[in-house]
Amino acid sequence: MAIIIIADELDEHADLIEWGLRQSGLEVTRWGGLGWEREQSASITFGIRDGVYLAGHRIEPEDTVWIRKTSIAAHPRVIPDEVKFARSEYGSFRKTLLMNIELTRAFCINKWSASSSIENKSVQLTLARQCGLCVPTTVMTNASPFVRELQETVRADVIHKTYLRHSWVHEASGVTYACETTHLERHDKLPDEVFAYAPGIYQQKIEKEYDVRITMVGDEFHAFVITTREKELDWRFSSMLGKVSMERTALPATVQAGLRRFADRAGIVFGCFDMAVDAKENWWFLEVNQAGQFLSADWLHPDDGLYRPMLRFLSSREPLPDLTFPTYRQCMAQCPKKDYGTPASNELPQVTVVQQPT
Repeated sequence: MAIIIIADELDEHADLIEWGLRQSGLEVTRWGGLGWEREQSASITFGIRDGVYLAGHRIEPEDTVWIRKTSIAAHPRVIPDEVKFARSEYGSFRKTLLMNIELTRAFCINKWSASSSIENKSVQLTLARQCGLCVPTTVMTNASPFVRELQETVRADVIHKTYLRHSWVHEASGVTYACETTHLERHDKLPDEVFAYAPGIYQQKIEKEYDVRITMVGDEFHAFVITTREKELDWRFSSMLGKVSMERTALPATVQAGLRRFADRAGIVFGCFDMAVDAKENWWFLEVNQAGQFLSADWLHPDDGLYRPMLRFLSSREPLPDLTFPTYRQCMAQCPKKDYGTPASNELPQVTVVQQPT
């Protein structure tokens, strides 16, 4: 029986959790993702030692597999004409591998079939409405008439979101340009062609009093009120700069019941939900990240965060009733430090380098 963590070597969340599990005497296997080196290898076998293997470790039905983030590293000596083919084959094998991991009957956090589905924004909003959660009026489109109709219907400002957070670095100047959550004022009349540049998510702006980040860890919901100085549309950048406050809060029973229904229908056992609360105490569902960051609560509240709950959850299949877990303070004092640079997270922007035109 082992706890298998799938995360690259510069994932601080995975490092801290792995350290805590090992300090508790648990068997932990770390696999950094699919690549050409031996420790990045994977195999699926039928008729020869049947099973799924990560760098030689066979996944057993009794194992727990925490899928933090999967990556691909194609062989550097593939000839240039074959690079696209090789990366495509690696990508196809990764999907096959992730699907077969859940077929081993190991406990997956989360199953690939569930996580790949729930990462779709439209699926999230559809499930949230079906589960009785408040969802802002939303249009996903590349056609201006639908955006105009949304503006007329809600009679308020409209939020624009991208499907993936993205930024560009201009190679010559070094200037960074970012696609962030932004808003169109009620009377904005942008040219029709602007909306065809790229599809987008257009959503009724909620006049929020505060945000709430709710981390679901198995059967538990850990909710924290998040406030910023300017009630920013997106608090995550301010969080990285240490400019937010977080306080634990209780969830209204109807909200918790709706989130429970959502998780059960989505098939996820872990997820970070973002909600906004308005002056009338309406709780608005914004999105869920099935592999989101969660230790920011511990950075601000080291004695009342998510570190130990996550250790308990990952070891929940262990037949050892008297496990003693280290605290977050002990982890920060004793866990070996790395230079992580930019935090590894699927909640941070995707970056593209744009060359100067010739």
